[in-house]
Amino acid sequence: MNIDRLLPASVLMGLGLVLTLGAPAQIVASMSVGAPSHANPHFNTASADARVGVALPPVPHLMLMWNLADLGVDRIARQGGVSIGTGVEAWLSPAARPAQSHLPLVLAEAGVGRRWGVGLHGFTMLGVGAGWSIGDWVPYLEFRRRSAFHSGRPHDDEVLLGVKFVLFG
Repeated sequence: MNIDRLLPASVLMGLGLVLTLGAPAQIVASMSVGAPSHANPHFNTASADARVGVALPPVPHLMLMWNLADLGVDRIARQGGVSIGTGVEAWLSPAARPAQSHLPLVLAEAGVGRRWGVGLHGFTMLGVGAGWSIGDWVPYLEFRRRSAFHSGRPHDDEVLLGVKFVLFG
């Protein structure tokens, strides 16, 4: 699988899905900063990323979203890099409609990506977190692990603090 072709394909498939369904979908953007989940002397590891996703029409208490583009800059083991990724995300809520519910949310994500710089290169990512819906804004805290496709390469555990916001839909 060629990771470099993954983003254009995911964007086209996501747009095609929204147009084909003809159903109202939400466009969601998010920004976050991250720090390692363990001690970080000398600022060895940190990250910042932004993403845009298309949320499918929600079913009661659950919203599934396709993160079309996740763009990030990071520092792993004192080596700077940039990454791009795509994946799926789920929001679980006690309210029938998770977005704009004004209630707590449980968040989960899974994806794949490519990092340029020393370290991970192709990677998978898994994350779990919690947030609170405040109208169109969802501040959140998440634990995320990125693991290299190849054995012997590093993995990256971090805690992310960020905000998601519903652009329209």
